[in-house]
Amino acid sequence: MIDLGKFRRSLQKRREFVRRIRAVDSVVLAPPGYSGGVKSLYTVCGWLGSLGKSTIQPFDGSHLVHWFAHRCEINQNNYKPDLVVYPAIHPINMGEEVFHLCCAFGKYKRIESHADLVVCKSPDTLVWLKEQNPKLRCVIVKPSIQRSLFEYDGRPKKEQICYMTRSHKFPETASQLRERYGNKVVEIVNQPEAVVAEMLKDAKVFVWRGNDKEGSPRPPKEALVAGCVVVGLNDDLNSRFYTDFGLKCSTVEELVGKAGEALRMPMPGVRERAVVRDSAEEKKDWVRLIRSLKVKRSVQRRAQG
Repeated sequence: MIDLGKFRRSLQKRREFVRRIRAVDSVVLAPPGYSGGVKSLYTVCGWLGSLGKSTIQPFDGSHLVHWFAHRCEINQNNYKPDLVVYPAIHPINMGEEVFHLCCAFGKYKRIESHADLVVCKSPDTLVWLKEQNPKLRCVIVKPSIQRSLFEYDGRPKKEQICYMTRSHKFPETASQLRERYGNKVVEIVNQPEAVVAEMLKDAKVFVWRGNDKEGSPRPPKEALVAGCVVVGLNDDLNSRFYTDFGLKCSTVEELVGKAGEALRMPMPGVRERAVVRDSAEEKKDWVRLIRSLKVKRSVQRRAQG
């Protein structure tokens, strides 16, 4: 007579064994600070947690960031990863037994040769990667935002122009806007993500100025989903960065003027806001990508060969 309890326990052990064989354990290196790249690395860490263990290794080794909500844990060095995910600015090499996935979320640094795969977020970055090394193994994972956090909720819009001020991203534009529009200008400086979402939902206009090194910046996409009229330069709002929307200007002078005109324009409708991808879709792409790599098999082959 079959002992059903013993059979179930045996089946559960087998399932756990198979799960661990298929699991991919990872470590994600991430710097501190307020940037879209940091948010992207933490988000990837969370997604990889559905495939196995996944933790954050901070650059300084001591603490995680807290300006956005996440469930990531700090790496305690209590397991050996199959996969390491790192930004191009910090090209760690953990040896041939680990699969190295480099995140080129912008054109900040040349890719080191030990990268097994490079993930970027825009056609512009992909072209730059191929120019530096045509043989580089690269793939675009189309970017997204957490739409539920930024989704416009129907509140009355205020006569406000938001500008995300950064010391390395044209802070003089904030001064130009304030000279023209006074206290209608609201600067966003190092605020928690949830606070930024509320500020954007309140504001009528969002002015964006990026730089030529960025991959696919989050702020203009977040602002659009929050119901802002986005105003930016032609070089910043285009399909090369997946930001092909908003009022596009040829000069900074025109941009400052259009910001005021945008206060009188209707807010973007549901269809216009729908062009921004949700993070649930990007998660599927990342999980599919990692599974397709057969990371453990690749690592084993290299170690044996």
